Amino acid sequence: MKGAGARAILDTLRDAGVDLIFTCPGSTEAAILDASSEYERPRTILTTHESIAVAAADGYARATGKPTVAYLHANVGLANGIAHLHCAQLANSPVVILNGTKSTVIANRGGFTTAPYPAEYVRQHVKSDRIALRSDALAEEVSRALRIASTEPAGPVYLGLPQDLVETDAAVPVRVAQSFPQPIARPSAEATAAAAALFAHAKRLVFVAGSELARNKASDAFIALADRLDAVVLLEDRRTIADSGVPASAPRYAGTYAPEHPAIAACDVLFFAGMPSPMEFEPSKKALVPTAAIVHASTDALAIGKVVPVDVGLVGSTAAMLADLSAALADVAVNADRAAFRNEAVAAHTERSRAARTRARKGENVEPIVVSALMAVLAEELPDDCIIVGDPVTSGAELIETVIGDSNRAYHTTSGGSLGWGMAAAIGFALAEPQKRIVSVIGDGVFQFGIQTLWTAASLGLPITFVVVNNASYAAVRAAIKRYRRSSAGPFPASDIAGIDIAMVARGFGALAFSVKNLRELPAALAAAGTHAGPCVIDVHTDSNDTGPA
Repeated sequence: MKGAGARAILDTLRDAGVDLIFTCPGSTEAAILDASSEYERPRTILTTHESIAVAAADGYARATGKPTVAYLHANVGLANGIAHLHCAQLANSPVVILNGTKSTVIANRGGFTTAPYPAEYVRQHVKSDRIALRSDALAEEVSRALRIASTEPAGPVYLGLPQDLVETDAAVPVRVAQSFPQPIARPSAEATAAAAALFAHAKRLVFVAGSELARNKASDAFIALADRLDAVVLLEDRRTIADSGVPASAPRYAGTYAPEHPAIAACDVLFFAGMPSPMEFEPSKKALVPTAAIVHASTDALAIGKVVPVDVGLVGSTAAMLADLSAALADVAVNADRAAFRNEAVAAHTERSRAARTRARKGENVEPIVVSALMAVLAEELPDDCIIVGDPVTSGAELIETVIGDSNRAYHTTSGGSLGWGMAAAIGFALAEPQKRIVSVIGDGVFQFGIQTLWTAASLGLPITFVVVNNASYAAVRAAIKRYRRSSAGPFPASDIAGIDIAMVARGFGALAFSVKNLRELPAALAAAGTHAGPCVIDVHTDSNDTGPA
């Protein structure tokens, strides 16, 4: 049969429940593209850069919890996707990279767009890297890649598919579709009992909600346990967060984790639930955690104690772990000290938020626009149940504290530092959640890295609102220079990216676009974006001297 190899791949993906293939193809993908025209599912989504394909697949996989494919072309396409593959790795996102490599006949002869070791490009960023060696094993290899990507701890997988194997016309056996059941691993009874004892006797208890809670649908169980124990609830550190583990409107919520947070500095027991160890940004003498007893739970055993030593480690399914802890603490006594500590922390957070909003409002009519004032307006104008895909770099802290803070808005971001992710990932979320409003808050540097996103969003008519925090600079670079000099004085070499009419560029891609230089103009632009049947870019001109938190 013509294209038997390509059909076996598509049949396997379809039968395993894969919905979409994001691709920026080349000649090695001809057989797959030809066969795909006969398939309703998986649907092929064209992007015009491989990094967009990977980040969009990451967004869709996060939103659905299902493995999603990015099909990349040869060595050059694979190289273009690596930065955002790192983001998917940090988020434990089940992205399957199918890499159309050149024919085995020319691979070892230095043929065009060949590399001697293609898997070496991505080995440090994936759970498994394999290259198919036989055409009759194509379906088996694809099925294995899907299974590995989906098994907790989930994460990206690489599979190289040589062109001549995919283009075979010889019969290729296709396995019967298999589900990929998750092993319900749970912590040992001893570890659960030790953690429960620490919680029961704590007087100042803090729970930090990690991204795994969202991925494993364990947020409600986490909130219920925190509520029962009168624990203060914080969101994961802004440097490691991938997805909001609980809504910021949750009871007991008191902000985001930071070593200097008053509740962290004062607590006697600290629970990291479903997250990695706190991340170091630069060498520092500051402690990443206080001198509290630490319980750390994760599906990934290697994450526990990686940076910060722990007193009790809980390895296994986040949902199973919370169920076991809840059972062990079913009869826990009410503790007046915990309740008082909780009430004080929540009241202090509420007051800090109120004061911050008051300060932000004073900057509403200032030009250039103050970032804190921008975030205050977004917090008021955006729907409470929208999905925020954040990638604004230096204004990320303000985004979390103000726009996400005290709301039901789901939040997704990256700790990978790969610019452009936030624009492209928004495509995946928009395709997975068509009933939700998707708002991508990005920096102007991110816009330049992710600009190809606009073609795909416009061609598919995806109603994504892109809010560009345009400070006309690489503000993170300026912040680094300030820290190095220990001075706020300029100059700041290689950081000025002014001079682009972002709104005009966006219109060239077919997007609705606005340029906002005074915050009075923003509500109308947001309202127009909310009713537009396609992407909208709102270019908000902010102060280039604002380089964000240290």
